[in-house]
Amino acid sequence: MKSGSAIIPFGGLVRLTTVCGEAVKNGISRFTGDFPRPSVRLSGKRPVFLRWSVLFFCFLFFSGCAGFTERAPSKKERSDLFEAGQLISILKEKNSNLKTYKGKGKVTFWKKNKKDLIAGAAWVGSDPDRLRFALRSVTGQPLISFSNDGKWLYLLSHTQDQFYKKRSTDSNLKRFTTIPIKSVDMVSILAGRVPVYKHKYATVIKNSSDDGYVLVLKKRWGNILEKIYLDENKENVRKVELFGQNGVLAYRAEFSEMRDVEGYQIPFRLFFSNGAGLAFQLDIDRYWADVSVSPSVFEMAPPE
Repeated sequence: MKSGSAIIPFGGLVRLTTVCGEAVKNGISRFTGDFPRPSVRLSGKRPVFLRWSVLFFCFLFFSGCAGFTERAPSKKERSDLFEAGQLISILKEKNSNLKTYKGKGKVTFWKKNKKDLIAGAAWVGSDPDRLRFALRSVTGQPLISFSNDGKWLYLLSHTQDQFYKKRSTDSNLKRFTTIPIKSVDMVSILAGRVPVYKHKYATVIKNSSDDGYVLVLKKRWGNILEKIYLDENKENVRKVELFGQNGVLAYRAEFSEMRDVEGYQIPFRLFFSNGAGLAFQLDIDRYWADVSVSPSVFEMAPPE
C-alpha cells in the first residue's frame, strides 16, 4: 500500500459496495420506470439497454466511491506550505499598527494606454475600510470627491453637479478609479500593506520573468486568487495581482519609491492597472501617519 492512501477495512468495503449497489438498483428502477415494460421477453433475457445501464451506473457510483483515497503532501510540499505561511504572517504584520493617515500628491489616469487626466489629490484613510479622496484640477478647481464611511459609499462630481450614495457592502472604487479595487484594499495599500485574501492553499514559486519570488494564493479547487511578487530576499513586495471569479485579472498594484515615514515603510509611487488599457498612477508628495481623524470626515452630503 502506498504511503498517504486511506485504507478502507474489508467490512466497510462490503457495506460501501452494498450501498452503491442499492443506489444503482434504485436509480435504474427510477430510470426505467417511465418506460413501458416490454410485452415479450426475448429469449428470457433482460433488454440489452438495461444491462448497459447497470454497467453505466456502476461506473458512476464506484468512480465516486474511489474518491475516499487522498494523497498526503510530500516533504517538499509541506516545506512550501510552511514557508508560505511564514511569509503571509510577515505580510499581515507589516505596518499593522498604522491605523490612520493623510496624504497629498498627484494622480494620473490612463485610458487605452494613453494619458487621460492629471489631477491633484488629497486623501485620508482609517483602518479597515474608511477612505476619502478628493481630486482637483491643475488650477485648483474641485473635480471629484469620493468617500466610504464603512456603511455608505459616496461620490460627488463637482463638474457635473451629481451626487451618488449607496450601501458600501463589498464596495469597490471602479466608478472613481475606473478599476475595480475594493475600498478595504485601497486603505491597506495606501498604508503600505498588501491585502491578503482568504484562501485555501498557498505556495511560493520562483518568478520566471524576473528575479525574485511569487507567493501564490489559491481557492479550494486550485483557481488562483492572488499573486504577491517579492524581491530576491523575499522581504519587499514589488506588486500584487488580484483575480476575479473566472480567473481573469481584476487589478494589479505595483509599489515603488519606498520611504520611511515615522517608522513605517510607505510606497511613494503606486501604479494600478487592469491589463485592458485602464490604469492610474498615484505619486505621493506628503504623507502623515497616525493622525487624528474624526469619523464624520468620511460622511458626505449632496450639494445644496
